[in-house]
Amino acid sequence: MSITNLPLELLTRICENLEPKDWGAFRVTCRQIHDNTLEAYTARYFRKITLLLTPEGLERLEQITTSKTLRSYVEEIWIIPNLFENWAKLDRASFTDVLRPTRLPPTEESKEIEAELEALFAVFEPAMKKHDAILQFSGLFNSLEKCLPRLKNAVTLGLRTYDTSFLLKNAAHTDFTCLGLRELKSQFKYKNGPMRSQPMPYMPYGLAFSQLLNAIIKSNRKVQALHTCGRFFPFCGMKLEQFQLPEAQYQLLLPILKDLTSLHMCLRLKDHENETFNESTFNNLHKILITVSPTLKTLTFAQWSPAEELSPLYFKDLAQKVQFSQLEELHLHSVEVKVNSLEEFLKTAAPTLKRLTMWLVSLVDEITSVPDPGPLTEDSRIWVSSLSTEVKTEMQELWRRVFKSWADHLKLQYVQMSNLGYRGRFIMLKDPLYMERGQPDAQLSPGSNLEFYFDSERASVSFKEWVTQLQIEMCYPNFNRFGGPKLPGTSNIVIRCPGFGNIASSVCMYRLPTHM
Repeated sequence: MSITNLPLELLTRICENLEPKDWGAFRVTCRQIHDNTLEAYTARYFRKITLLLTPEGLERLEQITTSKTLRSYVEEIWIIPNLFENWAKLDRASFTDVLRPTRLPPTEESKEIEAELEALFAVFEPAMKKHDAILQFSGLFNSLEKCLPRLKNAVTLGLRTYDTSFLLKNAAHTDFTCLGLRELKSQFKYKNGPMRSQPMPYMPYGLAFSQLLNAIIKSNRKVQALHTCGRFFPFCGMKLEQFQLPEAQYQLLLPILKDLTSLHMCLRLKDHENETFNESTFNNLHKILITVSPTLKTLTFAQWSPAEELSPLYFKDLAQKVQFSQLEELHLHSVEVKVNSLEEFLKTAAPTLKRLTMWLVSLVDEITSVPDPGPLTEDSRIWVSSLSTEVKTEMQELWRRVFKSWADHLKLQYVQMSNLGYRGRFIMLKDPLYMERGQPDAQLSPGSNLEFYFDSERASVSFKEWVTQLQIEMCYPNFNRFGGPKLPGTSNIVIRCPGFGNIASSVCMYRLPTHM
């Protein structure tokens, strides 16, 4: 039997097991195969599209939106605001150092490598200039202004981060279509050794997100999900100083977002003490969360100040204004908060909240019964042992209050916690009921035994019984020369420990929550 005579369902099932390039090649073998697999192909590879901020990426987006067939399938648009991460700051010598193999081959071959690196820099430099121009001169807004009105079914919009070297090294991506990647790969070919990733500093989320919001306003696009930045730390944090949305635009934006059900809002406030805190932008972004809180079903929220401890008044003000009535899933990370403010924030969500994750959450309540140790600073020469027993007891009691409040007021089906602390100092949890809390599937928490979670579908104890028996201790640093996750307000701090040299301030190594 000819493959063209197979039932459509069977033909589709066969194609779904092909890699994207193989499916694409198969579809051009004949018109009948092309037409019969069109719906399945577009549903798989054009429902969610990812956009590189290159001229080719923007051009391909516009081509998709002019096709009546393709544009009707697009439901999600993810914008990658970064290109080559921190490489933009590299000069020619530094660029070649990053890509040069650590072990150079014999002289003749090394000459070829050096010539190749020079050619790559000749491609890299203009590519970065074009990328920066798109961000700086509203190229993204201009493209979205034309494209969004055509994409009637695109209801999820946001930013995501992917390491450029990862994108270039992987020929096939089965989970998303990346516009502009094919052209970038054709220009940027490096065959001599792996491309070493550069450290990712903050990304230009603010520039890209403000253009996205302006396009939403201009097109009056109703959206159901909105994401300010990437999914995982440290690739998240929208810098306020980059955000460019006039005050009057917020009044136009808020009514458009009235049907929003999912919001990912991660704010990065100050990287250095000498930076100016843009309180007006900060408050306006909070207004978005406050306005949409009654309709939200999923919220990821960070209020991150890497340089210094943030005033707890900012979260308290937010907690007093949100009114959750449908919230089912909440992810808090990189937040400094007082116990009462956290309780108030969760109060209106209590009847509907089912899932909660907390990662890098630091309590900042003042200790009054004994001298307050204050936030963690560079002057701290010993991590925990310098604290009195009374101070440690007060810190532990604050987290006990949090867990007791959950037990009394929340009926959670799933909880996941890691990297909790007090004013820059990590706590350690012990879970005597770890066998009864519900072991997750390996794919939910691969190789991890340090996360603390509860899953009612697998647990043999109630949530209340589990959360009230958690034991809390102070966490001494793991002297890891590469550091680890950092609590808000301590990112730039280096602790000087006699005998160990300088170590990162937050090196209690826990895995990232898998449900963020």
